[in-house]
Amino acid sequence: MTHRIYFAQHGLAIDKQENPERPLSEAGIEQSKIVAKFLQNSETPITRIFHSGKLRTSQTAEIFTSALNIASTQAIDGLSPNDDIKRLAQSLNINNALYIGHLPHLDKLVAYLITGNDNGSIIRFQNSAVVCLEKDDADYQLQWYLTPELFKTHF
Repeated sequence: MTHRIYFAQHGLAIDKQENPERPLSEAGIEQSKIVAKFLQNSETPITRIFHSGKLRTSQTAEIFTSALNIASTQAIDGLSPNDDIKRLAQSLNINNALYIGHLPHLDKLVAYLITGNDNGSIIRFQNSAVVCLEKDDADYQLQWYLTPELFKTHF
């Protein structure tokens, strides 16, 4: 049986000097809406959304939640920028879940899941972009990667 999981970097946030809470900027809101709309239109089967609990990830999660008609989001440990990736990697057992986090954590996590090594880079994450991994038996493979720029002219 295959198991799919999704990862997204939060939308573009306001600079720390402007607001230490770093909410999404207008561009970050629009980026997230573009990708969320594509996921909705393509009927991507995301059933749960988790985020780091930081404002920018919770706002991104709310945009995806609204577009995908998911009841709620949940903040979890293990998705912050410098968290231990192996701890989260061991708990990725919910099929069709979307995890919204930060760099460098997501970059290392996806590299680790695909190669077993967190020192490399498999994907150049962008704000609001989503990657889909599929696990068949013990191995993860990259299925697709969507960036907001791919859809600007379509929505």
